[in-house]
Amino acid sequence: MPETLTLPNAPKIPLRRYLKAAKDETLVTPATVTAPSTVVVDHPDSVTMPATTDFDTWLNAKPQSITTIDIPAGFSSQEPIKLVGPQAGGGLIRVTIGENADVAFQERWTSTGKTLGIAVAIEIAAGATVNWLAYDAFNADTVLLQRTANLAADATLNMTVAGFSHNSGASLLTTNLNGDGSQATINVGVLASGKQHIGYATAVTNYGRKTVGHINQRGVITDKAHLVFNGIGHIVHGGRGSDAQQENRVLMLSEHARGDANPILLIDENDVTAGHAASVSRVDERQMYYLMSRGLSETVAKRLVIRGFLEAGLGDIQDAELKQELFETIDETLVNANA
Repeated sequence: MPETLTLPNAPKIPLRRYLKAAKDETLVTPATVTAPSTVVVDHPDSVTMPATTDFDTWLNAKPQSITTIDIPAGFSSQEPIKLVGPQAGGGLIRVTIGENADVAFQERWTSTGKTLGIAVAIEIAAGATVNWLAYDAFNADTVLLQRTANLAADATLNMTVAGFSHNSGASLLTTNLNGDGSQATINVGVLASGKQHIGYATAVTNYGRKTVGHINQRGVITDKAHLVFNGIGHIVHGGRGSDAQQENRVLMLSEHARGDANPILLIDENDVTAGHAASVSRVDERQMYYLMSRGLSETVAKRLVIRGFLEAGLGDIQDAELKQELFETIDETLVNANA
């Protein structure tokens, strides 16, 4: 397959520096998985994961835990399969989804540690539909995280990542639309605070014909935090009739906050559609004026504006309890930051 832009080459994410740090390697209790009996869950001693970059090699070396999940062809359930990461470590997660399955999946991390390495590999077979929700609420110092999804023909992935962690580090979300007619929508909502330096590189590569890849990233920054969004859409030669779209938007709430939104389009085919949008801004004074003119305090008005801004990245979350938890975290963070 043609070479695409990977996290080591993504702008303003100091991955080389992060990789010089020793990764936590103490074995920990692996992730817990709640799933129907037809889903096969295992914790083997080893697993084959992609390894094409130095980052892959670093992640795959001496994992703290390993979990594999095999979802059979034709599987369908209204209840989500739930994975909770190790309490005090990282590891490797491999999920295989069979043909024509209809899967809801929830992934949650609150792990502690010094320098965690986490790799999640998702293989989606032909005709399968996957609704994937990842809630990252790490309490580690540094986290280097890679999620990779490979889609076969006519497969569909709707992924939402809620990044409400306290760590610094980098997150790579790579989606490969390998099969004709496959499609993916990747939504990312991030709240960065304190002295965090966190970078997201979200990449969708259209290999197959008539594939659709959309990226939507929204981030809010308080205190002295620094948030980097890299959106990477790549339509390779041969991906005729494909569509690549992306939005990367950052809202800064402090004069000391730093934000970067970098849209990157790599187009190697003529018969395609592609577009991007990016912005780094502060709270819209017109929205504030409108809300305050109707009796809301400045504090309440600002929180409503921020909620609405992040909702665009988190709007696909159907779990009402989880969404309420995220909004409470937003309010708590803004109170602590006096924003």
